Amino acid sequence: MASVGFFGRLGNLWRGFVSLWISDVEKKHPEIAYENAINSMIEKYSQLKHATAAIIRRREDIDARLKTKSAELAQIDADLQTAVDSNQQDLGLVLIQKQKALQDEVNTLKTDLATAVQDADSAKASLVQVQGEIKSLKAEKDTMLAKMASAEARMRVQQQ
Repeated sequence: MASVGFFGRLGNLWRGFVSLWISDVEKKHPEIAYENAINSMIEKYSQLKHATAAIIRRREDIDARLKTKSAELAQIDADLQTAVDSNQQDLGLVLIQKQKALQDEVNTLKTDLATAVQDADSAKASLVQVQGEIKSLKAEKDTMLAKMASAEARMRVQQQ
């Protein structure tokens, strides 16, 4: 049991040294830190883009199913009207049951579609936000690196 604690502590010590070394490298080369942050945001954007595509596909699928069921409902309504006009009570009862089931399904699909539309809009807004953050981070990188280069140039001029 003591060996696990020893090796765990040794691993923590090693990670600490590596973390300090990386911090020193990033201090000397801040563009590395910016690039890592930008790459991380690009990865997040890519994952979000795939998730957004899946949400949009779901919305389109629900919309297509709603259109199909609405068309079926319209056909049932027409068939029911024909059955009423021709006094076919047995057919009318079957069509009324079918109409009720389709109406329930259409109402459920409308609710699902409204939710899917909100989800898709939210996902698109998140994509735009992350894209803006990436552009902002790139601009900040350029600005800060330019300021650092300018400060280094001033220091060299002052030293001469």
